[in-house]
Amino acid sequence: MTRPFQQWIVLPHGKLTEVDENVLTVTGELHMPLTDLPRRMTVARLHDSRLVIFSAIPLDEVEMLALEEYGQPAFLVVPNDHHRLDARVWKERYPSIQVVAPEGSRAKVEETVHVDTTDPGFGDPNVQFVTVPGKRGHEAALIIRTPNGMTLVLNDLVGNIRDESGFGGWLLRIMGFAGDEPHIYPR
Repeated sequence: MTRPFQQWIVLPHGKLTEVDENVLTVTGELHMPLTDLPRRMTVARLHDSRLVIFSAIPLDEVEMLALEEYGQPAFLVVPNDHHRLDARVWKERYPSIQVVAPEGSRAKVEETVHVDTTDPGFGDPNVQFVTVPGKRGHEAALIIRTPNGMTLVLNDLVGNIRDESGFGGWLLRIMGFAGDEPHIYPR
């Protein structure tokens, strides 16, 4: 894993996109020695306009302004101990944000940033934090209910990296991160 960032570093990313009512997402890239890995941040807006940021990535100032116009960042979900790269810089930018991590990842996440809770109370019945069963408490998910249905926000539980070529793509496939279709990552 890359070392957690000590400053706000904006890597290549797209635009925030609304995928459902009160749900935004944005994808980005993380350069690793052998390949560029895709990243995804998901944002759930609670009924009082507070935001739950799941697997945060720093965005450029135009997109950060759009995010802040959408709502107030209130919860920072670090979904597992491998996705803590940007947790510290988000906490520095938003000092009142509550850092959330699954219990099994707490100690590793706290090497980067203090974890406020492993069982957040979002105060909105439509957004629920879940520690995924069968992963020894190391993986979190969000369940978001909207008038259109339900969105399940996952992180490393399902591998869905496609179109990776070369040695990096081969290595990702061997490690179980990439394939021709989504698959459950054993971890």
